[in-house]
Amino acid sequence: MKAPQAQRIVSLSHLSAIRVPPPQFIEYAALGGFNAVGVRVAQTPTDRGFQLIAGSAMLRDTKSALADNGMRVLDVEVVKLHPGSSRADWLAVLEAGAELDASFLLVTVLDDDYDRATANFAELSGLAADHGLRCCLEPMIFSSVRDVAAATNFVADAHNSDAGVLIDALHWSRAGSDLAELAAIDDDLLPYCQICDAVSAEPATDHNAAITEARTDRLAPGMGALPLTELLRAMPPAVAISVEAPSARSVSDPGGWIAELGEATREVLESVTQIPSQA
Repeated sequence: MKAPQAQRIVSLSHLSAIRVPPPQFIEYAALGGFNAVGVRVAQTPTDRGFQLIAGSAMLRDTKSALADNGMRVLDVEVVKLHPGSSRADWLAVLEAGAELDASFLLVTVLDDDYDRATANFAELSGLAADHGLRCCLEPMIFSSVRDVAAATNFVADAHNSDAGVLIDALHWSRAGSDLAELAAIDDDLLPYCQICDAVSAEPATDHNAAITEARTDRLAPGMGALPLTELLRAMPPAVAISVEAPSARSVSDPGGWIAELGEATREVLESVTQIPSQA
């Protein structure tokens, strides 16, 4: 008898309903059919997200919601490496990630000094490992690491880092990346990816418009023009999926939007497992 296959991790990124506090967000995600979540942990009280300080009621309620709903935390976010970054900036996110037993720490780079940025990233990776987290670098065209190829080189140049690269379907398309780039990347560098959909799969021509789209105007998977089936088939077979799809619906009806995201995601994943027809 064959051993049962491990269930694929299908997580809901907190950005999909960022205004919903973590305990309620976890409940919505469970009802939507997800088996994991990402939690947006604020570095400071003024950042978008929620501060989950040790001993706080928010942290306690979040851990209870995870246990009650049989959920896990795939990733915590986000550490933004900027020119003045130091470990004091990162600790709140790392400590929350450790408390939540998260697997990954999402990182973006906003520092054009390459040597300094890679050195900081290497230091962050080591500190994250001490907290049980693996850093994953997310390339975005409006960051200092704009595409998958640049992210792969950046991680390699951050010496002694065990970090991975996080591919977001929207950012991947807006950077003009293609499937051939993925074939050249070692599977171990791609532990999870983010999906959503959009009205167009064309590369971005306006960075400000790309920022607005990424933060507030995404579609549910399978409801637009992004080649999600092809992208997921090109990823490692065991890759975890994180659905990141903020929209106006995520503000006006977060519970309904999350339920819709769950159904849409299941349909996309079914298409990935189907054998392509031979025309």
